[in-house]
Amino acid sequence: MHQSHRSRVNDACNASVFALVIVLAALLYVFGAAISGDSLGLTQSIRDAEVFDTRNLP
Repeated sequence: MHQSHRSRVNDACNASVFALVIVLAALLYVFGAAISGDSLGLTQSIRDAEVFDTRNLP
């Protein structure tokens, strides 16, 4: 294997790992906001979404 080929493979692996970290961070943010109760702010960012607040129902 030539050195330049290894370099391209390493660059591709680094880019894919970086992209995976970004995607996982975004998912963590969205699920964390949903679990913490920030549903209004999360819902306002989604078009045509409705919030059903059932925390104060008997």
